[in-house]
Amino acid sequence: MPESVFERFPQLSTLKGLVPDEVVEREINSRIDAFEMWKAEAKRKIRTVKLKDIFPPDLETGKIQLENFLGHWGNVSIEEVCKIALIAKHFKPTKVFEFGTYNGLTTLQLALNTPEDTQIFTLDLPPDRRDDTRHRLSEFDRYVAVEFLGRFNTAVGSYFKGKSVEHKITQIYHDSATFDYSPYYSQMGLIFIDAGHDYDNKKSDSENALKMLSPNGLILWDNYDDILNPDVTKYLTELAEALPLFHLRGTPLVVYWNKP
Repeated sequence: MPESVFERFPQLSTLKGLVPDEVVEREINSRIDAFEMWKAEAKRKIRTVKLKDIFPPDLETGKIQLENFLGHWGNVSIEEVCKIALIAKHFKPTKVFEFGTYNGLTTLQLALNTPEDTQIFTLDLPPDRRDDTRHRLSEFDRYVAVEFLGRFNTAVGSYFKGKSVEHKITQIYHDSATFDYSPYYSQMGLIFIDAGHDYDNKKSDSENALKMLSPNGLILWDNYDDILNPDVTKYLTELAEALPLFHLRGTPLVVYWNKP
């Protein structure tokens, strides 16, 4: 009997009870071969590094503040949270843009670890338009967008609601593929991309992020080398032909630093 995707990829066991097994099997099995090909190519183009390999050494030893950072399925890991916070703390961006608010866990940590006058813009789909997007969401993303917030009794941005840093955060409800980013061009010191994980949405979000990025600004992508979201690895492998991208060890994060 051939092994199931849950046996081949034990990390998928956390989806049991959240997404029907047949959906997981169908989605993963249909893309395993392509994912393995993109992954092999990505390893040749995107170097895995420690923070101190590409950033000033004191970034890695910085002090950060975390609050309400133990999330649920769909949130970033604790190691990711810490590395995102360390980067935000060191670079002190005046403006931050986040693609994909979800419950606001990452948004909150960005607000806690940036200067008091930092403006944070976070974008997510309108609650009543989660099935009405220019680019069709992957089946997994539809479960996250439609099912998981209710399953875990959270809402878009609920993790930062009522917090002392909430005033720094501007919530935007819009399809990221149709939003007008022109007022933000060349202004963002830090951008975090964690919205739609299909190829078309990832490409669209990334192209808009690059237009918004300021000199010395950084873009962070989540879900690199992730069998659940293989299009992210595919897109970043292609992007690495044009830009120097680095994978942060111990996380699914990839970073681009727009050094002057």
